[in-house]
Amino acid sequence: MAGAAALLMGLAGLAQAAPTNPAVLSIDVTVTASLSVSINGAGSSTQTATFTGTPNEEIVAPSSVAVQNNSGVLSEVWKLSSSNAYDSTSPGTDPWTLAASTASVGADSFAIQAVFGSSNTAAGACPKVATDANWDSATIAPALTTTPTQYTTTVYADPYLNTNGSYTPDTGTGLMYGGSTRALCWRMIGPASVSTTDGQIVTILVTAAP
Repeated sequence: MAGAAALLMGLAGLAQAAPTNPAVLSIDVTVTASLSVSINGAGSSTQTATFTGTPNEEIVAPSSVAVQNNSGVLSEVWKLSSSNAYDSTSPGTDPWTLAASTASVGADSFAIQAVFGSSNTAAGACPKVATDANWDSATIAPALTTTPTQYTTTVYADPYLNTNGSYTPDTGTGLMYGGSTRALCWRMIGPASVSTTDGQIVTILVTAAP
């Protein structure tokens, strides 16, 4: 019995030591990057604009801003949205309400649009005027709402902002690679009338999503 047990143990040892080709070393890689987006190199940026009191005045960005996927290596999609303005003189109030359409902006309300262009225009002035017909495209420049809407090859992608680079996302599915930058320009439609001369803070949110 002892001899048989020793023989079985020897056979088991031979089975465990059976050669393999190739041998495999598995490396379990953890990715620590997080979704992130910056505007002009920071989490927030500010531009100024003047509403002269003309009903439904069209106001365009004084210059483009640079939006970048600053996650490092993580590809992401970008979504744009806005919200009601808030009173910069009396915080906590929001007399200007976000309108869902640029065609119907009433009293104490506004509409805001935005488009992306090539990163090579990011440092310069937006080459679009308020009356440019491209702003009237419901596909290219829909009015921003409180619901984030994804930047795609057609939505928010402005073919006129194509200076030496792409105005669309990096992939057909809307992904922006880590480090990729696009210029962003905006147009605002002011109220038909206002009930206060207090300054207003209007925001455009760029949200990174998987």
